[in-house]
Amino acid sequence: MDAGNSQKVPRRGFLAMSAAAAVTAAVPGGMPAVAADAEWRNRQSGMMYRRLGRTGCMVSAIGTGGDDIAPDNIDYVLWAMDMGVNYFDTAPHYNANRSEPGYGLVLKARGRDKVFQNTKINVFPNRTRVYQAMFKSLSDAEQTEIRNMVAEEVERRGLENPDYLGPYFMGQAGGLRNAMIANALREKYRDKFDSQKEIKQFMFTSLEGSLKALGTDHVDCLLMRGVETPYEIRNTPEVLEAFEEIRKQGKARFLGFSAHTDPAGCLEAAIETGTYSMGLIAYHFLNHRWVGPVLEKAKKAEFGVMAMKASRVILNPMNRRQTNPARVKAINELVPGDHLTAHQKGFWWALQNPNLSGVVAGMLNFDEARQDVPLGLEKKA
Repeated sequence: MDAGNSQKVPRRGFLAMSAAAAVTAAVPGGMPAVAADAEWRNRQSGMMYRRLGRTGCMVSAIGTGGDDIAPDNIDYVLWAMDMGVNYFDTAPHYNANRSEPGYGLVLKARGRDKVFQNTKINVFPNRTRVYQAMFKSLSDAEQTEIRNMVAEEVERRGLENPDYLGPYFMGQAGGLRNAMIANALREKYRDKFDSQKEIKQFMFTSLEGSLKALGTDHVDCLLMRGVETPYEIRNTPEVLEAFEEIRKQGKARFLGFSAHTDPAGCLEAAIETGTYSMGLIAYHFLNHRWVGPVLEKAKKAEFGVMAMKASRVILNPMNRRQTNPARVKAINELVPGDHLTAHQKGFWWALQNPNLSGVVAGMLNFDEARQDVPLGLEKKA
């Protein structure tokens, strides 16, 4: 699909409400004037750019994910840069550890100063695994008590509501409950286990590996990956301490986080810290009624937010080659017409929210890049 076709969806299509989706559309509006201190990279005519909160980074409305990037699969990334894309997202283990080296070749070919390069650290899943070993050592009665407490909290907050949870992959709900068990153990047995030193060292080691793979001396945003609950944001001072050392060393400029699960709660907690500057969260037409109000808070606090899973939510988490018919129907009702696929409509819908900095799209190849990148071009309606 070419850029011209991507611009034909009428604005009224976004405003048309769907009872099946049970969401309230964010009314598109003009972006505020860009501050004089805004930082531009790879600015190309036609691409829409938005400020990533107080980082000052002017990021392309569409950013590239890292799941499928590899040293032998970067041609479409270079093409996306020609279109104006300047936001690259990755993590050490993406694509069997090939994503960061792939982006490294892109940076070498085009120049580090052309993009906002991010990577992630998987510190919270590692923390959860450590606490799970402690959990197994408890009596059956203690384990049951904690599991029941977690179940009550999940039910009270509706954290497993499918419109809010996703799910985007198998085991997501189990991961949430495991993280909540870890949180409960940390509160109850804080005097028996101190993970500060271990977590800080893990961060230093992980980032060093990423910088080497990327072939750079710094990343723009360092994201804590796999945040499941607000507790992890509010109660891990070791993350903030380690980042401050990393920042002073010039190895990362800004601290961020990524969250598939409880994105509204995690985003609100990160805003409150005053230390986190941006977040990459699951945001789409189904969870807007939870996340939308917090995006408004983020905008007022100059906290940058990139969306992920804007279209993944329409896929079957057990088989990503299959779509969920009910969800496809819902997005088609929100964005009528046949000029865009249901997948493209998910991205297009999210981009109409002016409180969002941009959308990260996981592109597999040239065909997908040609479909997704033009959605970030100006004058789509």
